Amino acid sequence: MSTLWKIYLGILLVTTAEGGMNIIYPPFLQKLNYPIAEIGVLVALFGVLQLASRLPVGVLYGAAHAKSLYVASLALYIVSTAGYAYDGGAVYVFLLTLLHGLAFGGIGTIALAWAIELSGAHSSHGAAMGWYTAALSAGYSIGNFLSGVMVDHWGYLTAFLALGLAPVGSILLTLTLPSPAGTPSHAASADDNAPRNWRARLAQARRFVTPNLALATLIAFYVNFLDDGFFAFFPLFGLGVGLSLTFIGLLKSIRSLVATGLRPLSGTIFRSIHFTRLNNLLLVAWALVVFLVPEFHSPLALLLIFVVIGVSRGLTRVTSATMIADEKARGVGLASGLYNAGLDVGAFAGPAIAGWLADATDIATMFRTIPVALLIVYFAAAFWVNRAQSRAAAVERIST
Repeated sequence: MSTLWKIYLGILLVTTAEGGMNIIYPPFLQKLNYPIAEIGVLVALFGVLQLASRLPVGVLYGAAHAKSLYVASLALYIVSTAGYAYDGGAVYVFLLTLLHGLAFGGIGTIALAWAIELSGAHSSHGAAMGWYTAALSAGYSIGNFLSGVMVDHWGYLTAFLALGLAPVGSILLTLTLPSPAGTPSHAASADDNAPRNWRARLAQARRFVTPNLALATLIAFYVNFLDDGFFAFFPLFGLGVGLSLTFIGLLKSIRSLVATGLRPLSGTIFRSIHFTRLNNLLLVAWALVVFLVPEFHSPLALLLIFVVIGVSRGLTRVTSATMIADEKARGVGLASGLYNAGLDVGAFAGPAIAGWLADATDIATMFRTIPVALLIVYFAAAFWVNRAQSRAAAVERIST
C-alpha cells in the first residue's frame, strides 16, 4: 500500500468514528437526562474546540512534530470516544467532549497537510485531493449507518467502544509512514533566528497568508455555510410543501452519493477544465439551484436540484483543497489549519444565520437571500485576489 493511500485509509477510519459520534451523541445525552439546551451546548463544544485546535496545530506541523503530534491526536481521539462507555458523571462527559473536539481538529489539520506533501507534483494535487475528500465523506457515511445499527442491537456503550477502536488502525498505519519532509508552517523564510515561542511563531505566520490561501479559506467557509444552512432547514421546508421524510432523506442520500462518487474522478475532470474556472461555475450553479428550490416542489425537479448540489459540493471541496495544495511551498501546515478553520466557521455560522434570517422572514426567503449574498462576497474576494496576483506578477516582471 502506498504512503498516500495509508493517509486516505487512516482518515476514513477516523471519520467513520466521527460520523458515528455525530449520530449517537445527542440521543446518548438525552438518555442521560440532559436538557435539550445543554445537549445543544455540548454538541457546539465539539466544533468550538475543533476550531480552536486548527491554527496551533497548523503552526506546529513540520518534519519535527507532525508524526508524533498526529499519533498523539489519534490516541486522544480514541480515549475521548471510547471513554463515553464509562459512566463518569457530568464533569467527565464535559471533559471528554473538550478533548474530543481538540483531537479531531488536530487530526484533520495534520492529515490534510500530510496528504498534500505526499501528493508530490503539482499535476497530481487534484487527484490526490479528490481521493482524500472522498475518504472523508465515505467515512462519515459508513459511520452514520453503522452507529445506528450498533446502538439498536447492542446499546450505546458497545457502540462507543467500537467507534473508539476504529482509529487504532489509523495509528498502526501512521507508524509505518515516513515523517513529513516539509518545514514547519511558519518557516517560509530561511531565517535561523525565527522565534521559538509558538505564540510568536503564530504571529509571524500571518505574513504568509497569501491572497490565494485567503480565497481558498473563504470557499471552504462558503461550502459549509451554504450546505449546513440549507440542510438545517430544508426538512422543515419540505414537510411544509408536502414532502415525506422518506423522500427528504432520499434527496440527502442522493446528494451525498453524487458528491462522494465524483471526487475520485476530479483528477481527470481537472485535465479538461482548470479547477479555478470549474470552481466559479460550481459555486454559481449551487447558488442558483438553492435560489430556485422554493419555486420547484415536484419530485423530479428536486431530484435534479439535489444532483446539482451533490456535484457542486463534491467538486468544490476538491477545488478548494487543491488551492491549499498550491500553498505547499509556503507552509502547508498553516494552510491546512486556516482552510479547516474556514470549514468549521461555516458549519457554525450557516445554520445560525440561516435560522435568524428564516425567523425574520421565512424559509423560502432565506433560501433566496443567502446564496446571492455568498456569491457577491465570493466574487468580490476573487476579484481582489486576481488584482493582487496581477500586481505581484507586474512587480516580479519589473524586478527581473
